Amino acid sequence: GATLRHPRMLSAQLLALQPHALRPALTPTRRGSSFWSEPWTEPLLFQSAWRMTLDIQSGGARLAVPLEITFSDEPVASGDFRWTVEEPTCCPARRLLASAGAFVGPKGEVSVEARPGGWLAEPPDRCGRSALRFYIDFPDGAQRNGAALPPGRAFFRAACWDGAQLRQFEAEAAAVRAELDALGAAAEASASLGLSAERAEAAVPSERRQLLEYQLEIIERSMPDERGVLPGPGDLQMAAGGELSIKTDGVANMWGLISSNFDTIGGFAFAPI
Repeated sequence: GATLRHPRMLSAQLLALQPHALRPALTPTRRGSSFWSEPWTEPLLFQSAWRMTLDIQSGGARLAVPLEITFSDEPVASGDFRWTVEEPTCCPARRLLASAGAFVGPKGEVSVEARPGGWLAEPPDRCGRSALRFYIDFPDGAQRNGAALPPGRAFFRAACWDGAQLRQFEAEAAAVRAELDALGAAAEASASLGLSAERAEAAVPSERRQLLEYQLEIIERSMPDERGVLPGPGDLQMAAGGELSIKTDGVANMWGLISSNFDTIGGFAFAPI
């Protein structure tokens, strides 16, 4: 991304970070003790079911475990859903239902027990992306040829979007890219004409180019990755996959009393049912 090269860029770049500059005007609503901005994707997930395949690879070995999950609207009895002491407590978790998984091992089909967990979709960021976090308990874990899912709780991270917002910011990103391309073409034309640095700057303002690059970087942080999205209920757009992590607390962090450590051991893919 672009770096700050002139003091005058600071105010312009900070303006680009403001919610009113990068997203439409949204009406704040109150949910429990926290304030939220609409549209919010979590209610669209209520009672929706998805097929999910865990994918863990290690040393050339691969463990793929398909199962089905349902995002229920039942609150988790234990209260707020927190992974670490640094993460917000504003988002109450809801129950995640999970079926048993299965894979084919050297001796035939192996069943993988999965117990209900919890989930939440955080309020959307300035570009409409809601972080989707959930966990599932696997009491016995699973292993295949050295690729392993350790027994215990597995944590999953993905994202979802309101479809209308996603399309709006995709269009905005395309417009910014088009303007950057035009500025690049103008800069090449200026160079071919042998213009002085002052005249070239007047023809293609560097501050404008840097601001556009910065704006595009902000938008792209909230856009889907190369795996794309899957359509869900009510124009929900679900990330097609995400990361799978486990807790690795120990002496260094006083077994989670100071903070929690998470290691990413694989990923997962969603598919509609």
